[in-house]
Amino acid sequence: MLSTIYKTEGLRELEKALTELGKKAGFAALTGSLRDASRPIIKDARKRAPRDSGKLAKGIRNQVFRGKGKSNSVATLHIGFHRRTAWYGQILERGAKRHEIKNRPSSKKKGLSLGADLVRGRVNHPGTKAYPMLKGSFDAKHKEALKILQTRLRQRVIIETIKKYGKAA
Repeated sequence: MLSTIYKTEGLRELEKALTELGKKAGFAALTGSLRDASRPIIKDARKRAPRDSGKLAKGIRNQVFRGKGKSNSVATLHIGFHRRTAWYGQILERGAKRHEIKNRPSSKKKGLSLGADLVRGRVNHPGTKAYPMLKGSFDAKHKEALKILQTRLRQRVIIETIKKYGKAA
């Protein structure tokens, strides 16, 4: 998991503005801004992804979760691989150590299917080298994403305020 700490200013004012909007509107402004900010990272990661079938690139997505905090204006952004269509992206991202794949005893065929071959017993997997698409994209595009977050958060707070109170606000 990628984790970076940034020094930020104006959080109290932002917190106040999001709280004044209310639970639903404040969270909508925050989540929309986070999704917008993640787009350059996702776009770059999709360019870096291997292109055998294209499923891996399409499977790079973002998801915003309501944060666990005292405030309604806390959210967490996850950028990663879709678990059904691009689950193997995690293996490519981090790499895999050499390991042994054992036959599952509950298998109907009494063998382990790897591609078209049927293997009996065990297989020594050579491991794979890490291919850090997400980390490379994050390192390259995080500053751009922070600028977008700043801009879009201001815009969305204004938009949500106008929706709630009208143009006179």
